[in-house]
This record gives sequence, C-alpha cells and structure tokens, in this order.
Amino acid sequence: MKWQIVTNSEDYALICGREKMISIGTVLNGPELSGSPVDRAIHAAMKAAVELRGDFEFGGALAVNVVFFVPGSLGSLDWDGLRESKYSRKKQLLLIQVAVPLEAIESDRPEDFVIESLYGANAVAFEFFRQKRIEFPLADAEMLVSQIEACVQSN
Repeated sequence: MKWQIVTNSEDYALICGREKMISIGTVLNGPELSGSPVDRAIHAAMKAAVELRGDFEFGGALAVNVVFFVPGSLGSLDWDGLRESKYSRKKQLLLIQVAVPLEAIESDRPEDFVIESLYGANAVAFEFFRQKRIEFPLADAEMLVSQIEACVQSN
C-alpha cells in the first residue's frame, strides 16, 4: 500500500525536503515479538517514514535515526525512556534509542507510544543540536512526525 497523504508537489517538497529526515529501526529481544502489535506499529511508522522522506540522502542535512528496543525472552533493558546515543558528523545522523516499556508492548494501541516517542526523539534531537550550536528544524521534524502519525492511524 502506498501512502497517499500529500495532495500536491509543493506540500511534498515541504514535507520531504532535505532539511529534515527521520529514520526508524527496531531491535526485538525475542522471537515472540516478531509480528506482535508493537512490532507492527513500529513497522507501520517505519514504512510511513520511508515513503514520506522521499529521496533523502544521509549527509545532506541533519537526520535522526530512532531505534526502538523491545525487551523480550532474550533480554531486558537496563534503562528506560529515550536517550541520545551516537552522532555521525559525516552522515549528520543522530541515533536516538527508545526503550519500549512493558505497558506499550501489552497495549491495545502501541502506535500511540510509537508516535509519542517520535515526537520525544525530535525534542531530544533539538536539545542535542542546540547544545552544539547547530540549528535543528524542529517545526519541520514535528510536521514529518504528524504526517507519519496520519499514515499510521489510517492503516
């Protein structure tokens, strides 16, 4: 299914422009999590992000890679919440890790946690870049997450 959110090329350029990008990944700590509701919610957001970001190239502008860590039978997490991890100057890519709590795994609406975490990742990225005196386009990143949210909710 191809996402149909943007109605004209001007809006597409605004949403998918090189000045903002979010990529999404996941680490599942157990085979039982594959295909679970939280896994499907993360993958729905991942698919929407890929569709919405267009031809983005790493290194062309600031980017955020949000990776969801889901505890399971093969391991738990020793941290919670969101945290910045690595920043690649070459790729201009900030890795933000999200610990998925048990409540989100067992939730009837894990997509709410996923979207809330993407907004949170934008806030973490904004603060990270502010401390480095680099302007992060927070409004554009928030717009992209709202588009991802619309895609996920329509699915």
